[in-house]
Formats: sequence, structure tokens, C-alpha cells
Amino acid sequence: MHDTDPPRRQIYVCLGCAAQYLPPASMTYPLLGIDASPVHCGMPACASTVTASMRSIHVPQETVAKWAQRAAGVQGPVRRGRPGRIVRGRRSNPSPTTGRNKLQ
Repeated sequence: MHDTDPPRRQIYVCLGCAAQYLPPASMTYPLLGIDASPVHCGMPACASTVTASMRSIHVPQETVAKWAQRAAGVQGPVRRGRPGRIVRGRRSNPSPTTGRNKLQ
């Protein structure tokens, strides 16, 4: 990125419908007169659902927006846990073909 390039805008992920959206840089829609949200798109159903969810989890919207961006792969590749990690004191998950059924 050069010094003359415009600043990059943030792409957000809606927690209601999982759509990716790009609100204005000012985070307000001037023609509608409403503020954009970092956690939901402009759909009324998503707005009401996500607003109710946000009230119950008590985490700032900016933090939840970063989590959603990471989970959707907007901020680079999706990070997953290490596969096959053995946890002490727990049984490993059996594969589907190793279990016994009524016929065996």
C-alpha cells in the first residue's frame, strides 16, 4: 500500500444472514439518516434478531464483528484447532465404522 492510496474500508459480516456488506466509511447512511452497524446488515429481520442477541451476550459490537470476520475468512484464512489433538482424561471420538450396532 502506498501513501497516496485511499484507506481500506472494513468489510463486515451480518450475524443474522451471514452476508458480507460494506457500509459507508462514516458508518451512517446519509439518505436514510440511520447509522450502520458492524454486526448486522440493513435487513429489518437481521437488525431485530442480532440486537436481541447482542443484549444477552454482553460483548462489545466491535469485538463480535471481528470474531464474525475471522470466522467468515474476511481477515485471512480461517483458523481451526489442531486435528487429532489428544485431550488427557477424555476418550477420543470413534470413527463411524468402528462402533458396534445391533447386528454385530
